[in-house]
Amino acid sequence: MAAPVEAIEKEVERLEGDAESIEALYTDFFNRIGTHSANGPGDMVVVGGRFWDTPSDELEELQREALQKYEVWYNSATPLISDYLPNRLEDFEQHYSEFKERLQLDKDARSDTQKVLNAQNADFDSQRSILQSIPSKIRVEELKVRRQISEEVSQSELDTARDLFDEGEVRASGVVAGIALERYLLMKCENANAEISYNYNDGIAALAQKLYEADEIDSTPEKHLQHLADIRADCAHANEEDPDPDDVGRLLEDVEDYIRGRKI
Repeated sequence: MAAPVEAIEKEVERLEGDAESIEALYTDFFNRIGTHSANGPGDMVVVGGRFWDTPSDELEELQREALQKYEVWYNSATPLISDYLPNRLEDFEQHYSEFKERLQLDKDARSDTQKVLNAQNADFDSQRSILQSIPSKIRVEELKVRRQISEEVSQSELDTARDLFDEGEVRASGVVAGIALERYLLMKCENANAEISYNYNDGIAALAQKLYEADEIDSTPEKHLQHLADIRADCAHANEEDPDPDDVGRLLEDVEDYIRGRKI
């Protein structure tokens, strides 16, 4: 079973806290480690040759702690990348090699150690950014699935409404078509860019009004939805006369247009 997005967010936040600690460690290390030039015969300085100084015991311990914590962080983050962003896994792994080699002083020294630190930050920042994008990726995928399920259920209800209409059950057909439209509008409210306050007891008219107030639809579909709400209400009420079959037929056609995205 997939972990809830809230659990993933909590784990990503924990790993980001660990990353901040790792960054502080290696920043301290690179700010304190020295470099020296290579001398040729007769103390001649070799142009372009720079070497890292041998770390003191204190710096060696700092380096060791940073490497250990980074290894734990990487091994905790990698399964998340593999599960939720597999297309970024190779990129994530490439930064690992660069990061470790630099921290182990296996890469060439530079007289300006700030440039080395900048490169280290660039690799680590890339990894952290990939990791931090996972929760939003999961939310997008969840919305896609929920939207698909909602549309499929709405379409199934609409198919039932059509069958009822063909059997002469005009009133029942209109009620079921209205339910399909309500379900579709609820999905629109749930996936809206702006936060919309709604509940599952809201009818077509109320949902249309809320979508309009949130600038998710303009006045034309809002008025049209209000009209469809009236037809649906006519079907739901025990009036002496049956609803006009032409009105219910139009309701069925228009609901299908909304579900298929042809009207909003």
